[in-house]
Amino acid sequence: IQGDQVPVNTEVLAKMIWYFDDKLQPTLHDIPNQYSVVIRVPYQQCTDKFSLDSVFSTDEVKNAFNDFKTNSQQRIYEVTKDSVSLTATKPSRIQISSSKETLHSEYILIYPKDAANTSPLDKILNMINDDQCVVLYTYNSPCITKCINGKDDSITYGLSNWLNTQTTGIKAFIFQEIWHGDSSASSENLEKQFAKMNNLVPLYRCVKNNNQMQCYKCGDAGSEKLHQNCVS
Repeated sequence: IQGDQVPVNTEVLAKMIWYFDDKLQPTLHDIPNQYSVVIRVPYQQCTDKFSLDSVFSTDEVKNAFNDFKTNSQQRIYEVTKDSVSLTATKPSRIQISSSKETLHSEYILIYPKDAANTSPLDKILNMINDDQCVVLYTYNSPCITKCINGKDDSITYGLSNWLNTQTTGIKAFIFQEIWHGDSSASSENLEKQFAKMNNLVPLYRCVKNNNQMQCYKCGDAGSEKLHQNCVS
């Protein structure tokens, strides 16, 4: 996680992503399914004092987390406790004209969904407090064709808004697996596409190795070169 005056601590980031995967990761036949989470916490939670277990300790929240994890009909969950706000989403099918279209989970977090034309990310960014860390995590990386380069539904507009709205504190965009639809893309192309996101919001990849989570900072803003672990 990156901030102007806050030390980067990828070990704390790894604990956060491990927590998400443990409490919220949906599966089908024991295979992890796509989901995304946006969370706002005090910046200390992103540096050296991480403990979401103590924040989300009530049976109500634990049961809601489990319902999101195990109930395929539960597509979104929002909760605010103390100074922590979290929204988790899964991809959703919606009717557009005569056909159905799938909205990707990270898209749902970034783009307006309610009557007030406010997205879950907007709600978090509108909370007035300089002492904040905002993390958006998506299990699969955003797809190249639609999510990063789509004409009308690219997430880059939302990331630009995030960059311009949150001018203090810490922010990070994290993914774990490269989306299977882009698995045949060259590392050079992935690097080029992921750099577009990294130039707006600091990009990280967290992966499980030997039952441990390890996180990598993908690169510096403005750089066309990304960490090899982020593109392979």
